[in-house]
Amino acid sequence: MSMMSLFRRAPMASACLIAAAGAGAMAPAATASAPGWSTPHTASVVPFGIYGAAPNGQGVQLFATPGASQSRTAAMRAIKSDATQGKAVTIDANGRPGVGLLSLAINTNAKLVSAWSLDTLSVGPIGLAAALGARTALPQVGTVLPTTGSVSAVATTMSQANTATVAWIESDATTTWIKAATLRADATPIVTVLGTDTGSAEVENLSAGLDGSGRPTVTWTSTTPNGTPTTIAVARGDGTGAFAPATVQTLTATAPVSSERTFVRDGGALTAVWVESGSTPSAPATLRTADAPAGGAFGAPRTISTAVTGAVSWAGALDGRVALFYLTSAGPRVTLRSTSGTWGATRAVGPSGKRSVRTLSVGVDASGRVVLLWDDGPASSAPNRILTARSSSSSNPPGAYDQVAQRGGDKNCAKPSLAVSSSGDGLGSWLCDITSKSQGSPRLARLTKPSS
Repeated sequence: MSMMSLFRRAPMASACLIAAAGAGAMAPAATASAPGWSTPHTASVVPFGIYGAAPNGQGVQLFATPGASQSRTAAMRAIKSDATQGKAVTIDANGRPGVGLLSLAINTNAKLVSAWSLDTLSVGPIGLAAALGARTALPQVGTVLPTTGSVSAVATTMSQANTATVAWIESDATTTWIKAATLRADATPIVTVLGTDTGSAEVENLSAGLDGSGRPTVTWTSTTPNGTPTTIAVARGDGTGAFAPATVQTLTATAPVSSERTFVRDGGALTAVWVESGSTPSAPATLRTADAPAGGAFGAPRTISTAVTGAVSWAGALDGRVALFYLTSAGPRVTLRSTSGTWGATRAVGPSGKRSVRTLSVGVDASGRVVLLWDDGPASSAPNRILTARSSSSSNPPGAYDQVAQRGGDKNCAKPSLAVSSSGDGLGSWLCDITSKSQGSPRLARLTKPSS
């Protein structure tokens, strides 16, 4: 999707997403959960929303209130330690409604930053708002950030010093800007232009992360109209609101880059992972990765797989652990990067044989332990259950898989998403049908153990 397309509404992306239409009745309690997982609850139906997790079950949800698209407002609720929901609190963005994109970051002290695009589905630029708060003091007032074009992507971070960074891509008919706002409680946001593009490149794949000292790094890619080459820009901040000039490098790709994510390590080194499109729309895609030292250029890429046929999910930790979870024609596969930079063998995940799998989600905690969540069903039908696997230690890949419990009457459970905290607990969400007339009922469960 070109960021130069004015007023085009971009799809929402998030680590833990739940979106549904139509409320389902409360179903009977499920049988015992998979090890480490609570019994799933029936969550509230919202147009769309995302979850975040801090240690010790300190979860939150950022979501759009029900109603017409142009009148929706952003809201938040705390998620209790048993994965039940707290009371919703709406956030006033200076009276401006309309919610399009959502982003949420929460630190280990459960301090948080939420950001959302102000998309009224009417003619005019898509704005952006953000709010600071805490799980125990959810924000009720947001700040409208200064924009002149339409916002098409947003990413957030929250440091242990409670300093937030909100980065976004903004464009009008002639120019694309990459901007970042530094937010602190009771202070005016510091807005910095990180990069500008006045050509015809597609600017996308926005990432934001923090090193071990709480300094933000923002990255994005630019792709020429013919699909290659793709460049990656890196803008490093000092944590006070100042950013050094962005450096631009070429990702060594042999095909158009369809998606990319950059992970920041403790000392500021980077690991980029990306997907290169196949030679035809139906051909398998290629998954590749490259590392960059702190302040240095990305090295030669490593090919992880040339057989990607569906979903790709990725996650990383400050210690350098990166987990790649992706779908091939032979089923889900996982490949892990160790803290020393060595990539392990590709491993099959879940049942053998031909399966129906559509959605994958992966999380990594601060110790490098990996959690996987995916939907699964026989090859002849749509996915109908949620499976999970976890690392037995920080150095081992995920092991045996389990089925996460379903509530009585649930069927066609699919679209799982994870939010894993630094300590390894977190939240999992997915959708289940109850009847043909009550579809897409949201489920929410807590991951209570970091490893199996």
